Amino acid sequence: MWPVVQSATKELVSTIGEFGKRGSLGRWAFFYDQKSPTHRPGGWVFKGVADGLQNCSSTLDTERLMPALPSGTPIDAAWLSHQLGQTVDRLEIVPLGVPQGMVSSTLRLQLHGQSTDLPASLILKIDSDNPAGREMAQALNCFQREVGFYREFGPDLSDCVPRCHACGDGTSDDGRWLLLEDLTAMKAGNQVRGISAEATLRVIEAMADVQARFWQAAELERHAWIPAHQVWFQGSSATLASYRQSFLDDYALRVDAEALEAIDRIIERSRAIDGAMAKRPWTLVHGDLRAENVLFATDSCQRDAVVLDWGTPTRSLAALDLAFLIGGSVPMPARRGRIRELCDHWHQALQRRGVSRYTSQEAWADLQLATLRCLTSVLLLHHWQLDPTVSARVMLLQDESIERFCGMAVEVRALEALPD
Repeated sequence: MWPVVQSATKELVSTIGEFGKRGSLGRWAFFYDQKSPTHRPGGWVFKGVADGLQNCSSTLDTERLMPALPSGTPIDAAWLSHQLGQTVDRLEIVPLGVPQGMVSSTLRLQLHGQSTDLPASLILKIDSDNPAGREMAQALNCFQREVGFYREFGPDLSDCVPRCHACGDGTSDDGRWLLLEDLTAMKAGNQVRGISAEATLRVIEAMADVQARFWQAAELERHAWIPAHQVWFQGSSATLASYRQSFLDDYALRVDAEALEAIDRIIERSRAIDGAMAKRPWTLVHGDLRAENVLFATDSCQRDAVVLDWGTPTRSLAALDLAFLIGGSVPMPARRGRIRELCDHWHQALQRRGVSRYTSQEAWADLQLATLRCLTSVLLLHHWQLDPTVSARVMLLQDESIERFCGMAVEVRALEALPD
């Protein structure tokens, strides 16, 4: 969501415009939005994506730049005071310096007040500024699912997820928001560069805490906001088939023939793959476990790995997260010859946390099956590449993911798990 500027002087707007023309604002921009679908009609808009301000202040006082919810409710000191139950005298918006997600936007808020219990800063998560992202978030009920996750499960998982200080109802225009612990001192994973096998082991340990805690847990079935076996990279055979030819036009010479064969087979057997997954042991699955949704410790005082963005949790095949993480985030040279090792480490991490009657052979077979499901993501990712508004960075990210997922299907011989 673009935060709406409530009071910007003509001088500020003029200055901003000149900086923007010269490109000195990096990847920040200011503009006037008269028809924003998620805000009050008209208003100056401040958009922050990644790099921070150059030739301008590094913090932005909300006396001049006031973010707002889609309902029009301003996110100011009074609003924060009400949500936190503590007096906030003043707040500032600080550039995050990391890429924004597709289905939400995040802002770093610096809080000023008299209470010693008041957090120095928080991360505000709100609606995406991207119309397609907002549409996807609402279709997948992302905010409802994330709010549910933090309310119901977050307190028990504080070793591997951020603390939630406050949140809305997750559904209404006034309630799609979360105030999360500020962990910007940790190192964010980079999706384009990928992560090493060693970093993957750290993520596996963090996710094993979650998955072992909810392994075949009946409580997951009691929450209506947790769907069963629902991930964004699923698709009907008809939908996937409609994306096939354009994918082949761009990638037929760039991925192995075995991967192309696997894609054709999963298009035919997409529903059967979902049915096979539903018969396997299930747990709480993140649903979008990738490098940019993980923070890594930079010193011994921090948690080793923290998993972010719980907007797509589902009750499903446990190996889905493992396959998605390795397949999409670990470059092929970094994982070559080590996928079996990573799978064994995951299996052992579950065993150490009490998961029983689940063999290493079953874990590998489940990883193969999960890889088949993850492979359908390449058709969806390529279809999104055809959008002319897609940024160069997103294009590169998707291109890397496509090649990595295709390589993964070959490396683990995923077709061995194809249902009859």
